[in-house]
Amino acid sequence: MAICLYCPSEANSREHPLPAAFGEFENAPLLDGRICRDCNSNLLGILDEQLARCGPEAIMRRYFQVEGRSTHEKVNLHHRGSAGGGRIIAKAYDKTLGQEVELELQGGRQARQLCQIVITEPSGKTHHLPIAPDLRDPKKLRAEFDKLRVVDVASATVQLVCDPEETQWLHPLLKAVWPDVTFGESQLGASNFEQGATFDIRVNLRYFQGIAKIGFHYFLTQFPQFDGSEPCFADVRSFITRQGGPAQLANEFIGERPGPLLGNMKDGARPAGWVAHVLTAEITADACLAHVQFFVSEEYPAPVRSIHLAPKPDNARSRGSGHIYRYFQEGLRGRL
Repeated sequence: MAICLYCPSEANSREHPLPAAFGEFENAPLLDGRICRDCNSNLLGILDEQLARCGPEAIMRRYFQVEGRSTHEKVNLHHRGSAGGGRIIAKAYDKTLGQEVELELQGGRQARQLCQIVITEPSGKTHHLPIAPDLRDPKKLRAEFDKLRVVDVASATVQLVCDPEETQWLHPLLKAVWPDVTFGESQLGASNFEQGATFDIRVNLRYFQGIAKIGFHYFLTQFPQFDGSEPCFADVRSFITRQGGPAQLANEFIGERPGPLLGNMKDGARPAGWVAHVLTAEITADACLAHVQFFVSEEYPAPVRSIHLAPKPDNARSRGSGHIYRYFQEGLRGRL
């Protein structure tokens, strides 16, 4: 009986080195019989969750409208984070309203103003209070407002940013929280933000553990002489399963590779219309390494993350392997 890499249970599951949140790909390598179902679903699943929903990859998933499995919970990345990571905050200056507003990405280059209250204090400090469609409880809205710690509420300028049809439920909600509130004339904001947007991305150690896990598992699919339980991999296994700690701990295992993984992308060249993920693994003269690059595309200068898995075992010969997970340009073919 094979034992799980991360606990004493039976290794009875099949694992996708590239998480299903990025899609399912034809003939993609799978890791069979190395991990138990509980670790696969819970311990490792929470790492995938933060990686796919809170990091830069969350923005690219929305940009390219990659949904992942239909059975998984759908989370609006602008309303809440996942697995301890923060929500994605996208802001742009709306010259029509004369305010910086939060945006909600809708796919491709399309964005809309997030439903929100914008509060500007006399000092010029601005607060944004997003209002999710399911936030209908006045007590919860008040609690979210209190978290902003607005210093001078009485003298602040307040604007409600929403679509016209949303006022039907927003006005009664706001009246329930602030009975004396009144509403002025509505004004549609801009739909085109000429200066682009800025993004606030907040991740913790789990994000980097997820990257290390992908690299480790892909490496094992390409070098079957290793089962992953070898002593040389003890440190990376311990890192992947660590519960908490500063994100800086990742520096021991993960770095950014300066050069591209694909030779035809040297000198800054970008793909011509196609989108893909690239996973590679190699045994060099002194180390076992993996490299991951998500959403390689014309639109995104995808960084290459290099994962140091272990020192080179004495009996291993140097070689490398790689896969390109490329999306069909015309969209899904079945579930692939």
